[in-house]
Amino acid sequence: MRFFQVIGIPGNKVELLEYTPNGMVKLRDLGTNKIIETTQHAFEMAFEATVYSVAANEKEKTKVLNKKLTQKDIDTILEKSQMEIFELFGKCTLVAVKLQNGFIITESTACDDPANYNKETNIQICLERIKNKIWEFETYNLQSMLTD
Repeated sequence: MRFFQVIGIPGNKVELLEYTPNGMVKLRDLGTNKIIETTQHAFEMAFEATVYSVAANEKEKTKVLNKKLTQKDIDTILEKSQMEIFELFGKCTLVAVKLQNGFIITESTACDDPANYNKETNIQICLERIKNKIWEFETYNLQSMLTD
């Protein structure tokens, strides 16, 4: 078996299946298991030889299977993020969090009467909602790694 990757994109690996008599190349995408057919010229321009270890891939899946998300994981993600807090119109709080990967999560709270407005309480409400979203995103990410 010979393995290749898209030049400059190490995570995108394919297995060379065959060179066809009509100048085509058949490949199997190791991420999706789909068969790809391309011209020999396009193949030579876009792919480079690489090493792929089925055992290493299985070790990574086992590691993911054993991974358990904890509140500490979520808190660490939030601690490593940039945060901006805005008070709007004397009765609204907006919290924007930029995660390490650049993804931005926003939440806001408001009340009907500025006399009832409490900025600190509203910040805590927004942060709890943001933590819940991070839980969802991280759970999705773990699930995706298990199905790759």
